[in-house]
Amino acid sequence: MRKLREQEPDGFAEFWDCWRPHMRHTDGRGDARKAFRKHILDGADPQDIIDGARAYIRNHLSLPPEKQAFIPLAASWINKEAYMDWCEKERAYQARIQEQQQQSNVV
Repeated sequence: MRKLREQEPDGFAEFWDCWRPHMRHTDGRGDARKAFRKHILDGADPQDIIDGARAYIRNHLSLPPEKQAFIPLAASWINKEAYMDWCEKERAYQARIQEQQQQSNVV
């Protein structure tokens, strides 16, 4: 019997593209998709999860190599609502980048 693939919620592919290159070998797309869907159905904004993941991963990559060895499972990270802490950091980072680009374009 072949299992039918669940349809991914809007925004999940973007989240997974960010998380997948850095995930643990035991991480799973299915568990992450379920957690993502649950939080969206509970009222979370998909963009909050995506932005939070971007900021978290960027911060994770800035750590010393010995501390980069541990990254939580995507589903665990989502279920802890960690994205709520990180999404604003990502938006502030993007605003700073945009401001710097605008200043460099001024002649």
